[in-house]
Amino acid sequence: MKKTFFAGLAILLPIAITLFVVFFTVDFLTSPFMGIVEDFIKNHIKAELAAYHKYLLFFVSRVIVLILFLMLVFVLGALGRKLFFSWFINLTHRIFYKIPIIKTIYKVILEISSSIFSTKEKAFFKGTVAVPFPNSKSKALGLLSGSPPDEVTEKKKNLQTVFVPTSPHPISGFLMMYDDQEVQKTAMETEDLFKFLLSCGVFHPNEEKS
Repeated sequence: MKKTFFAGLAILLPIAITLFVVFFTVDFLTSPFMGIVEDFIKNHIKAELAAYHKYLLFFVSRVIVLILFLMLVFVLGALGRKLFFSWFINLTHRIFYKIPIIKTIYKVILEISSSIFSTKEKAFFKGTVAVPFPNSKSKALGLLSGSPPDEVTEKKKNLQTVFVPTSPHPISGFLMMYDDQEVQKTAMETEDLFKFLLSCGVFHPNEEKS
């Protein structure tokens, strides 16, 4: 009975987590615009749709928003190289940079998205490492992200920035700075590291490759 339960859980859990991530992403992208599309459908297409088919209205509105969002992404990607559109984007940057609080949020998100979606062949992380965490007597696996800011390196040299993910949800974690001698590089791939963390240490990359 116990083995059967865990076998079923091993089949169901990846499907459930994948669907959760997909639905969360779709909801995050479409929710801010749902009200606009729903009001448009009520006022210009089918007013009775809202009264008798609320779930259908919700589903149709979400699909429309998602389609429009994807179309907008492709249009922006196609126009990104045009001279006029580049001028418009630069004007938008200047406007956002002059608004208090908004400029800080916008700048951080812009820099992160530019790094992640850059067309240049540049790894977001520079490899997996083992570092002392949470104390000097224990080890934790982490992702080497590069050198610390100049303000830090001016006071202390030979430091490396390491992101130490948590388990079993490696999206969160701790951003640490270590001396070069404390950082031990490993041959583990980034994907294998996330599998190891998600499985709470049950998954072993060497066993899968063999």
